[in-house]
Amino acid sequence: MSIETALTTSSIATMIALFSYTYLYIQYRQAYLAQWMAAWLVLFIREVSLDQQFVAQLLSPLFMIIYAMLTIGTSMLLVIGTMSFVGKRLPWTWLCGFLVCAGFSIGGIMLKLTFYYFGLPVIVCMALSYIATGIIFWRFNVSGWGNLFTGTAFVLLGIHLLDMIFLFPFSRFVSLGFLLDALLKFVVAIGIVVVYFERVRSELAEQGRYYRLLTENATDVIYRYRLIEPKGFEYVSQAVKAITGYEPEYFRNIRQVMRIIYPADRGNFRELVRTTSTKDDFTTLRVKHKNGDIVWTEQKYSIVKEPGGRVVAMEGIIRDVTSRVLLEQDMSRLDRLNVAGQMAANLAHEVRNPLTTLRGYLQLLGNKQEFESYKNKFIMMLEEVDRTNTIISEYLSLSKNKVVDMHSCSLNDIVMSLYPLLQVDAVASNVEVDLDLGQTPELWLDDKEIKQLILNLTRNAIEAMPSGGRMRISTTANGQDIVLAVKDEGSGIPQQVMENLGKPFLTTKENGTGLGMAICYRIAGRHRAKMDIETGPPGTTINVKFPIC
Repeated sequence: MSIETALTTSSIATMIALFSYTYLYIQYRQAYLAQWMAAWLVLFIREVSLDQQFVAQLLSPLFMIIYAMLTIGTSMLLVIGTMSFVGKRLPWTWLCGFLVCAGFSIGGIMLKLTFYYFGLPVIVCMALSYIATGIIFWRFNVSGWGNLFTGTAFVLLGIHLLDMIFLFPFSRFVSLGFLLDALLKFVVAIGIVVVYFERVRSELAEQGRYYRLLTENATDVIYRYRLIEPKGFEYVSQAVKAITGYEPEYFRNIRQVMRIIYPADRGNFRELVRTTSTKDDFTTLRVKHKNGDIVWTEQKYSIVKEPGGRVVAMEGIIRDVTSRVLLEQDMSRLDRLNVAGQMAANLAHEVRNPLTTLRGYLQLLGNKQEFESYKNKFIMMLEEVDRTNTIISEYLSLSKNKVVDMHSCSLNDIVMSLYPLLQVDAVASNVEVDLDLGQTPELWLDDKEIKQLILNLTRNAIEAMPSGGRMRISTTANGQDIVLAVKDEGSGIPQQVMENLGKPFLTTKENGTGLGMAICYRIAGRHRAKMDIETGPPGTTINVKFPIC
């Protein structure tokens, strides 16, 4: 094979490598790909324009200097790109080495020394660049065989470049040398592509593990639901167990979700599934936890479409907002109590004074002999006046500005002082009263208000058992709280009543005022206590948690 053919083959191999890097750079726009592309472009320009004249030793000193600078530039760009690929910067010692080689080469050419004086630094520089690049690839930690394959090709290319110095006097070996050079460059081109895609695959796998870790540890539920056949959930994050009590594997399709949606919200959920446009706001739905609790959730989703516009999936997040909703309900309840309390404060004195006068005259007239035949009527009117006065007193209990007389009290002593009265009410309704009073420290309380609280709760409990039953009153120390609990064996509080419990004037009793529970919430609030309600078919338990001072 002639030297010209060998040089052409080597240039073709360089061009293939150049095309490989150019394609990768156009696709992925990485800086190191641009540096590699520039290195092989400079080498290709040198091979096409100067290699044949260099081998024939026909270059002028100026073109020899250009040849040397192109070779050193190729070496420097190759090493810079490789260091960037593995996430490192070019050491300053390498830069100094390139400058020294360039200086020796230019000096040798200007002094018209023999080829071995000015050509050797250039060839050694490029050979060491190939070998160093190969070693870097060997050490590069990526799965697959590409780094070993490419690194070996680079090292062999560097070693072969060093032995080319000794082959120039033998034309037959020079041709074979350039042919081997072309083969190794072709191997390098293939190896670089393999290494790059192995790295991309490794990074994608790592990103996949990272994103999965994020989704699995997120408190919000992340999901993807396929809307085309076969329909079903493609992914549900682990957080769904905290909200629903079910493992992610439980949710295969919409039917499983529909089972846990609160009945009143199922219509909204069906509309949500049928919608094919992304909503900007959150959708609020209630779900039933595996343990029976009602959980408030917010959902926001986006629609996934194919390039042709067909809707293929729904991706979204679901967040547990139960605490926020309950807080909003508490705030709304307090606002309503404040309104009622303000009304009471403004009207109580204006109404009570005329009532006092009216009651006095009714008593006076009722005792007169001439009205003896109307005595029952007077008694009925007095009872209605007293009832009106009681309602006004209850109004005053709603006032947030009511003055309370706080002092150190025993919650157990307050319960025991009310026990005889509670027994009378309970026996009349065929209800047994159980006391379970634990060891509790004294609290800072207004005993009159706490008595009112207990009376309201126990009367509600007794009225919840029209056929009789058992009422249990207990006190326990629970961490930083003292818990007063009143439990009945009634049928439970209906959901629609639970949602409005504590709202003034809301009552299910024929002669109720709708202020009993509202007063309980107000009294608890004045004592910095928290009321929790557990209700169901087995009965209702109301826990009042007083903080220990």
